[in-house]
Amino acid sequence: MRHRLTHPVFALALALGGSAGAEAPAAAPPAPEAPPRALACLATWYPVEPVKVDGAWRAKLPNGETLPWDDGKPKSFEEKLASPDVEDTFSIPYTPGPITPVTRENEDPGRIRLDPLFLATYGATEAQVDVVDISFLGQKLKVHRKAAPAFERVAKRLDAAVKQDPSLRPYLKDLGGTFVWRKIANTNRQSAHSYGVSIDVNVKRSHYWEWAKPKEPVRWANRIPQVIVDAFEAEGFIWGGRWYHYDTMHFEYRPELLDPACR
Repeated sequence: MRHRLTHPVFALALALGGSAGAEAPAAAPPAPEAPPRALACLATWYPVEPVKVDGAWRAKLPNGETLPWDDGKPKSFEEKLASPDVEDTFSIPYTPGPITPVTRENEDPGRIRLDPLFLATYGATEAQVDVVDISFLGQKLKVHRKAAPAFERVAKRLDAAVKQDPSLRPYLKDLGGTFVWRKIANTNRQSAHSYGVSIDVNVKRSHYWEWAKPKEPVRWANRIPQVIVDAFEAEGFIWGGRWYHYDTMHFEYRPELLDPACR
């Protein structure tokens, strides 16, 4: 009786239901490369589209201009302030929660702003900024139309807080202002107030590092109550009291810095 021998490879193919001459199935195409998490999240809050140009991720603005996610340049803190890429704006995490003194030099989350992004979103000139009037705890304010709902939600929270604790009211009277087209003091950078997305609470009950005497070394100071900070942060506003270069009167609508998906 003659035995029939089968090569192990052919035996395996037959056992799997195929034929010895069948070709292996084609490999699935690789999944498209995803943009950096924070860049993808940025599109939730601003009119940008993550795009890849010459192998590098960029943020595409409505006018077709693209901003680099990472320009590849090593920078000091001052250089990030003056000429940031998109990644630089996320380089210092913003952490809400209990108020604590800020003692680490240049820990200023949110001070690094990408002006082309703000100009494209809110208006490139004073005339183009679309401001509307809102009532904020009985005071008339001008804010950007896109940020107005967030301001109104903060006002609702603060109104309830003041009713529960009237000692909060003095911090929220004689507000320092909202929309003013101007530069940041002692710089050539545009202030967030220029876009109608920030507000200063009562200046007389606030601290600002530029007003300190002596100004150096920087010594953090604050009187703004926790409940006021919580109300703003709950609606996407960052607080200047979280900065080493503190500005405790200042709140600014920067929802991307408080969105966990952007971190």
